[in-house]
Amino acid sequence: MKLTIEQLDFPLCIKNKIKMIKDISKWNVEFISGKNIKFKKTNLAVHEPHKIIISNNKTSFVLLNYEGDNNLYSINSNHISVSKLSNIITNLKND
Repeated sequence: MKLTIEQLDFPLCIKNKIKMIKDISKWNVEFISGKNIKFKKTNLAVHEPHKIIISNNKTSFVLLNYEGDNNLYSINSNHISVSKLSNIITNLKND
């Protein structure tokens, strides 16, 4: 079975919002672009979301961003706003 993999561009608006969070520079932030995987000669496709991995020496967490959606999601599918992410980072910094 043949497939095509289309690399998606990571949305700059999400990247810029995360980079503007106070104290985010003290964390390691990795932006991984999503992919569209299409199976040739079928009507099947897999849409892999963009990933944001935020980590430091003690902890790490992964956020997902789906193509065409400006929202962030945690691994357990809870919606996380940028202000909530800012609060999480501030609280983790104080621990």
